[in-house]
Amino acid sequence: MSETTMPPPVTPGTPAARKLSICVFCGARPGLSPLGPPVAEAVGAALGLRGHRLVYGAGGVGLMGSLARGALRAGAEVTGIIPPSLLEIERPLLEPGQRLVVTEDMFERKRLMIDQADAFIALPGGYGTLDEILEVVSLSYLGECPKPITLLNVDGIFDNLFALFADIHRRGFTRGGPPLFHVSATVDEALDHIESRLAAGMLGAA
Repeated sequence: MSETTMPPPVTPGTPAARKLSICVFCGARPGLSPLGPPVAEAVGAALGLRGHRLVYGAGGVGLMGSLARGALRAGAEVTGIIPPSLLEIERPLLEPGQRLVVTEDMFERKRLMIDQADAFIALPGGYGTLDEILEVVSLSYLGECPKPITLLNVDGIFDNLFALFADIHRRGFTRGGPPLFHVSATVDEALDHIESRLAAGMLGAA
C-alpha cells in the first residue's frame, strides 16, 4: 500500500460537532437516470458542508467523479482508495485535491474502505457497488461491522434488491433481528440518520 498526496482543496466547509469518515459506494458509470450524477454531487457537497470526510474508491468518472467533485468543492477532506490496475486507467481523470491510497488489489481496497469508515452511504452502481453493499450488510449480519449503512434509493434503484432480501428471508436463509441497513429518500435524511446514530453512541445498521 502506498499514498499519493495531491494539492489540498481551497474551499472550506462548515465544521460539524463531530467529524465523521463516511465511505460512499457508487458506480464508475453515470447510469441512465438523470438523477444519479446530481444526487452523487449533492452527497459530496453535503459531506463538506457538514464537516465530514469522504472515503471512496477514487474514481474520476461516473457517479464517483460527481461525488468527489461535490465533496472537494465544498471543502471536504477526500481519501480515494484504489488498486494499481485502476489507477493506471483513472490517473488522468482523478480530481486534484484528494489523498490517494494505492492498494495491492481490489480486496485490500475494499477492506481499507470499510476499516476507515465510521459509516456508509450507498448510491446507485453496478457489480462492484453491489459487492461492497453486500460485504457490509453481511458483516453487520455476523456482528463484525457494527457501523451504520444507509442506502440512498435514487430512482428506486434498490427496490429489486430489497425484494431479493425479503425473498431469501422468506425461504429461511436469514434469521430475524434488527434491520441491517437504513433506506433514505434524500441526502439530508441519509446524513441525519448517520449523525444521529453515531452521536447517540449507538453503532448499528438501522
